[in-house]
Amino acid sequence: MPGSEVAAKPLRRKRNPRGSLNPEIILAEAFKLCKDESVEDLSMPKLAKRLGVGVTSLYWYFHSKEELLGTMLNQIADEYLSLLPDHEGLAWDEHFRRYFNDMRRIFLTHDVICDFLIMRTHVSMIGADNTIFMDRLSKEVAILLDAGFEPEVATRAYQAMSVYTSGTVQKVRLAELAGYDPNRKMFPDSDTATEDKIDASYPALRTTHDYWNSTYSTWTDFNFGLSMILDGLHSHLK
Repeated sequence: MPGSEVAAKPLRRKRNPRGSLNPEIILAEAFKLCKDESVEDLSMPKLAKRLGVGVTSLYWYFHSKEELLGTMLNQIADEYLSLLPDHEGLAWDEHFRRYFNDMRRIFLTHDVICDFLIMRTHVSMIGADNTIFMDRLSKEVAILLDAGFEPEVATRAYQAMSVYTSGTVQKVRLAELAGYDPNRKMFPDSDTATEDKIDASYPALRTTHDYWNSTYSTWTDFNFGLSMILDGLHSHLK
């Protein structure tokens, strides 16, 4: 009828033709989703929608979200290790100074790698079937053993430096996700009221005022702590 309004039909998303899906395509889109949104936002229905397929189609290739995440995790581990330089021929302490600085840099400049290997602790354990990871881990521990450290000390030393590095990365990443500068000072110079309170109640903090930041995890903080660990390890040499 003239003048009557016809309700517009909602546009239906065109699905991909049969046979156009494979594990590589699914994984590529899953990584894009994680980059565009976050690892936490990854779901099979959301991934299927982005691919233009029914969600059941994904289960022909990955039987569960956990299986998909496990496959992604191993790929992320391989990518991470491909970015991690190898500093051969250096003294053990200088080697690990550079090694853990490189590790931290990779995590802080690659969000998806960081979120898989650092932030998602319940899925970030890389199994022994990831041979490239196990090869690198064995190589790094061997450097400590060859330097003269006892097996227990070598193991605990590597773990201590690894956990310390990961912890500082997590502090920075959480600050970024919360939307504030991870390098900001804990006690801003412009905050007169805070300075007066510190002067009156916390003399030790007043004395150390200039060295505090909101995350304790600037590059300067990180390298100071790493140097303390490395210096302390010298006392454990045979």
